[in-house]
Amino acid sequence: MEIHQNNSSDDLFEESERNRPPLHPFTLSFFPDAVNRLFENYATDQSVGFARLTLALAIFLYFLFAFLDPLISPDVAGEITLIRVASVVFFSAVILMTYTAWGIKNFQFLMNVVVLFAGAGIITMILISGSSVYYAALILAVIYAHSLLRLRFIYASFSTWIVILFYLFTASWFQIAPFEIYLNNLFFLFSANVMGMFASYWLEYYMRAVFWKEQILRDKTQTLKREDLRKSQELEQARKIQLAMLPQALPQYPGYLFSFSMNPASEVGGDYYDYQINDGQLTFGIGDATGHGLQASVIVTAIKLVFSEHARKMDIVDFLKRASNSISLMGIKNVYLAFAIGRLRNHTLELAGAGIPSALIYRCYTKSVEQFPLKGLPLGSKTMFPYKKERTILHPGDIVLLMTDGFPELMNGNGVMFGYQNVIEIFRELADLNPKELLEQMQHNIYDWLQGAEQNDDITFFAFKRMPVVSD
Repeated sequence: MEIHQNNSSDDLFEESERNRPPLHPFTLSFFPDAVNRLFENYATDQSVGFARLTLALAIFLYFLFAFLDPLISPDVAGEITLIRVASVVFFSAVILMTYTAWGIKNFQFLMNVVVLFAGAGIITMILISGSSVYYAALILAVIYAHSLLRLRFIYASFSTWIVILFYLFTASWFQIAPFEIYLNNLFFLFSANVMGMFASYWLEYYMRAVFWKEQILRDKTQTLKREDLRKSQELEQARKIQLAMLPQALPQYPGYLFSFSMNPASEVGGDYYDYQINDGQLTFGIGDATGHGLQASVIVTAIKLVFSEHARKMDIVDFLKRASNSISLMGIKNVYLAFAIGRLRNHTLELAGAGIPSALIYRCYTKSVEQFPLKGLPLGSKTMFPYKKERTILHPGDIVLLMTDGFPELMNGNGVMFGYQNVIEIFRELADLNPKELLEQMQHNIYDWLQGAEQNDDITFFAFKRMPVVSD
């Protein structure tokens, strides 16, 4: 059911702080009329099936009492049976009409006619029998109108009072019972109707309150869906921008093969890698902002700008200090960047780190893995941390792997962490591969470890290998 009929109903549904639905205290009509029309459709949808069932029950009861009429009023049982048959035919026709568009559109009016017709039939049976023995059926009709037919309060009250007034008029006119019996019957009819009015009033109020809360919930849901769609579109644009900031091609450096990969845990990741080549040297960096998402992506954008402007010109330790100061000046609280920077020149590798996992170097000659710690205070702190650099020589066949902590700290569905030692062992086993194949196998290990669980952090790799010497 579409609830956005006009601005006034939309604004009304958005007033979700209301404790009660905006209803007229007597008619129980909503303000404005547009919302009231929506409720009428809702009430019909909720009631039509139940009304058909109760009409079928009424037909069954009429048939049942047709067998009792010869015992109650043997002199006029035939005439009363005709009234019951006419009522059954009418009830059956009404059930069929509720399957038509007209019947659905005029459902409350149709149910109102049912009560009037049934009441008139019962009063006619009273007149034919010449006694008030059937007056109890009027009480059942009142209860039927106020509850079982799910007539709205105004309709139910209108129809039942007409029936009671009709009974009052005919009973007094034809004097079908002594005054004390007549007075007793009226007392119980009036009492039943008054109690029925209270019942139907609060039943309708309850239905309207439920409807109101459902519409508020639906409106909020639609608003949240629109907001989620908008945010998803914005995040997708941010993801495209972030991916555009990353290198689009592998480094071309004599005697080396390179590869890198990044698996964000959300639409916008907090990991970063980059490189620059100038004057015969390769400068590269890999970083991991605190968490992931938009705040992390802002830090990634900042380090991209700083790296592009200063990395190739500065000593790698001085660059870490400069980058840390630049990020701290942004004033984003509790967001930092673990980072490693390296420089390769004439097979000499320099490394300096700021809180990123150790670089792993597989030595082809000894078949061993060396760890180069990249400990240090993450970038963005106002503390001037004394960063240090390590230097080593890369020999033919040696392969270097740098990563963010998303891989070694990857949690599977059982809450078990992959572990740094596992990373070292896998790296040792795969080190004979070229960097591209190495990272592809690392991806397989990620999927195998997760086994369908959600990745909890961004995972980024940067790998390069000095080409083995090919002997003639």
